[in-house]
Amino acid sequence: MADFEERQRKRTAFLRSIYDYTMGVLWMGIGAFFLWHHKFGYDLDLDKTLITIFGIASLLYGAFRVYRGFKAGKL
Repeated sequence: MADFEERQRKRTAFLRSIYDYTMGVLWMGIGAFFLWHHKFGYDLDLDKTLITIFGIASLLYGAFRVYRGFKAGKL
């Protein structure tokens, strides 16, 4: 029974790490878009300071999610 629980725990940790990697890349992509939206040909009609703050926060949160996925995969 302990072997099954160990395999289940490892499988859950692996799936969690894949989820964290995916969400981290997605958030970093959102942050990159907001920081460099003008280079992609988009004009956002929002305050430039708020766009920059949200872009940096998204990049940092995405990096955190990737890091968390990396740590969860090592279990």
